[in-house]
Amino acid sequence: MWKLANLAAPALLVVLAWPAAAADPPWQRLEFQAKKLFLSADAAVEFDSAAQLPPDERCEGKPHMPGSAARIRIESTMFGRRSESSLWFDPDSLAAHLRVQEERGSRNRYKRYTFCHDSVEAERATPNPGEAGLPVAEWTHRYPLHHPVPPGLKAPLSEPSALLHLVGRLAALPTGTGEEMSWTVPMFSNRRVLAVRIERDPETLTAPSSFSVAGGQAPAQLTLVRFAMTPEVYGPEGSAQDFELLGLEGAIEIVAAKELQVPVSISGRLPPAGRVTVRLRHVELR
Repeated sequence: MWKLANLAAPALLVVLAWPAAAADPPWQRLEFQAKKLFLSADAAVEFDSAAQLPPDERCEGKPHMPGSAARIRIESTMFGRRSESSLWFDPDSLAAHLRVQEERGSRNRYKRYTFCHDSVEAERATPNPGEAGLPVAEWTHRYPLHHPVPPGLKAPLSEPSALLHLVGRLAALPTGTGEEMSWTVPMFSNRRVLAVRIERDPETLTAPSSFSVAGGQAPAQLTLVRFAMTPEVYGPEGSAQDFELLGLEGAIEIVAAKELQVPVSISGRLPPAGRVTVRLRHVELR
């Protein structure tokens, strides 16, 4: 459970409480789809509670990473581009350990972020002419980047992909007088440290399931909990649009089903299509 942590910025405070992390979410794979005019996008999200971390020595002089951690893996296709990313993180604290992303198609690039104690160490790569069809390891245009973590940041630094796990946990929390309804989580997105404010609507909705389920049966009626995610820049540089989840930029809204601890819709701005809603189409349970 997270403790109270001062982010050393105006009105930025972290108070997180959720069900015991030992209880893994009931799902292992989610499939989403978004459609708007000419746009069609698909995404699949997989959760593994104990995935092995790739070797990484970028945190020089710091303790080694754990041998395994929870992993969120995302595969998506949109605008003629295929993307695959993996985030290894601690589900207790949301602390990110490592994120790797590879994009192919209309844009080819590779990004690897190692979350150290006081910095995020990055490696980026793009193919030189004639290299686009080669494995990433053979791309020759490679360069490191160093992103310092603000010294006043006391809470663990997370990454937007972890929200796909977090909202289900928060949806399972009880509602009512005296219950926590807002949280602020520090996140690293697009080379920036942002404070993401999460606000849970105290009013819930009841609706029938609109997605298919494998490995079990969804309740006939779902309790839906609405969350507003508002990013705020930490420091003098960057903007709220640096926050990105599934291609959506800036402030987003997530609706989660309490019974299955899954996000059923994610709404936000997707350039150049404008506001788009990504909807859950299929769930694989454990």
